[in-house]
Amino acid sequence: MSKTSSQTDRPEGGEALTKRLHAEHGAALFNWAVGRVADRRDAEELVAETLVRAWRKYDQYQPDRGSERAWLFGIARNASTDLYRKTRRLRLVGDNVEEPAHDGGIENLAEASVIRDALSTLSDPHRAVIVEAFFQGRTAAEIGERIGVPPGTVKSRMFYGMRALRAALEEREVLR
Repeated sequence: MSKTSSQTDRPEGGEALTKRLHAEHGAALFNWAVGRVADRRDAEELVAETLVRAWRKYDQYQPDRGSERAWLFGIARNASTDLYRKTRRLRLVGDNVEEPAHDGGIENLAEASVIRDALSTLSDPHRAVIVEAFFQGRTAAEIGERIGVPPGTVKSRMFYGMRALRAALEEREVLR
């Protein structure tokens, strides 16, 4: 059986690579993940997903562009965003976050209320890009086209808006 090019580009076999990445970076990834997800199981899932993605795309790792750990944390950040988008239950109508249906219970109602309150503290441009990205699932290019600004401006607004949103949620003791 012949090896594919991605298998030959890896310094070790799949299982050995995954074990090494976990041994060298797993604890740091887990500590980072715990601060970004709801519970330890989600953090473990995020680390596992990060290692799977790293194994699949290890042939794309370029040491001259940064350390292996930095590359892994980039993958973890993307996996975290994907997980966040999958688990969000809020819907958007205009610039308002709707109350979820009562089938999710009081926790969903409370979550929607806290998020709506935190979003209301943001400037209109920052709130607009966050709502478009996380509640509508649009890319930076799509958002830029919709609101008439370059994708780089969308990314900048997203960065500063998310930083302000995190601070607002930390004030409300939703995030640690």
